[in-house]
Amino acid sequence: MIKLQRSTDRRYVRSGSQEIWMSFDQTGFRALDVLNEVKLHPGRNSRFQSDGDQESITYVREGRLVARHRPRGDEYLGPGYCQRATSHSLLITSAPDESPFRGAHLFVSSMIPRQPEGEPSCEQRHYPYSDRRGILRLIASPDGCDASLRLQQDVRVYSSVLDRGRHVVHELGTGRGAWLHVVTGRICLVDQTLETGDGASLDDESAVSFTAEKASEILLFDLA
Repeated sequence: MIKLQRSTDRRYVRSGSQEIWMSFDQTGFRALDVLNEVKLHPGRNSRFQSDGDQESITYVREGRLVARHRPRGDEYLGPGYCQRATSHSLLITSAPDESPFRGAHLFVSSMIPRQPEGEPSCEQRHYPYSDRRGILRLIASPDGCDASLRLQQDVRVYSSVLDRGRHVVHELGTGRGAWLHVVTGRICLVDQTLETGDGASLDDESAVSFTAEKASEILLFDLA
């Protein structure tokens, strides 16, 4: 079963420092509790507070960020950087830019791990566009394989940058589901068209199969 969520169905929140589009308002999909698209204004702060033992993944699509951890110090994140963090507060600042009209564009997802990790932890990796072009690049997984971020939850997260006409098939194991999010562009999922900001949940499907109808970028969550 495939269920679509249009971009216009997402909850939109705007404040002085940021704009947020929330894929899930109250209830997520399987282990995926939160998937927020965030645009930070230049030189402004945003605080992401974990809820209980949630595990978060932050993907920076555009702009430059300063992630201020306490007590470990500051870390700098640019385009293509992904960061996994657990059980702690994270203050993110969009770095000042020459243009007052540019800030940072990022995606924040969170999941509930199978068991509390204990001490807060954080790691980050860089996945350039060239490494994600034309393939599903694994960026997070339970075993940290293929240089992916290591998750506690049985979730695999993929990122892909696709040229027009590129067809992608991702097989799903028995009992697993998927959430597909279109970061930008337009894709055809079976007989449905999804555009920038649209998402789709897949349950009781053997595979995720889609084609880029124009240059696109997607995020795919393979969920137990």
